[in-house]
Amino acid sequence: MSEAPAAAWRVFPWDPGAEPGEPFSASWVPPSQGQGRFDLPATPGGVLYLAESPVHAVAERIQHFRGQVLDEADLRVAGHPLALVRVEIPERLFAKLADLCDPTVLIRLGIRPDATASGSRRTTQQLAAAIRSVGYRGLRWWSALRGDWHTLVLFRDRLTSPLSFESPEPLSPSHEAVQVAMRELGMTAAPRR
Repeated sequence: MSEAPAAAWRVFPWDPGAEPGEPFSASWVPPSQGQGRFDLPATPGGVLYLAESPVHAVAERIQHFRGQVLDEADLRVAGHPLALVRVEIPERLFAKLADLCDPTVLIRLGIRPDATASGSRRTTQQLAAAIRSVGYRGLRWWSALRGDWHTLVLFRDRLTSPLSFESPEPLSPSHEAVQVAMRELGMTAAPRR
């Protein structure tokens, strides 16, 4: 397994008045999962997706605007501004993730590399369920956006202690991580009014 990151990042719609665990707080995961690559819709708590860099976290969230002009309104979801939050990742948790970027892990688990990148959500969600069933607390895999960006998928019902979320940063087109993500995705910012 690669070296454990000290932290990971998440972009989410933020209500600054929400208490931890409440809707639109940094730690809240919507209960209606099922569309994501490694979602576990039948598992209480579902999964939490994190990125190993702030730019990757932002890019995953704004990728559907690829090639377009991004403005402030594009950085709002469900009436809330998008925010970036740093999440501390304990080394002992990272050690309990199935690193699907490591060929020896794929061999040990009997997983074909193409299965992790399948366009079939049924295939990838079954893969996540199988990894969870053998005791892992989550998985790590490469992003479909760039092979050197990595995602952590945490099985929330397998976390033995709460994660530590830092103070969220509201996002705007001028935020450094948004600027870099836009360049990576061929986007431009709308002119300021």
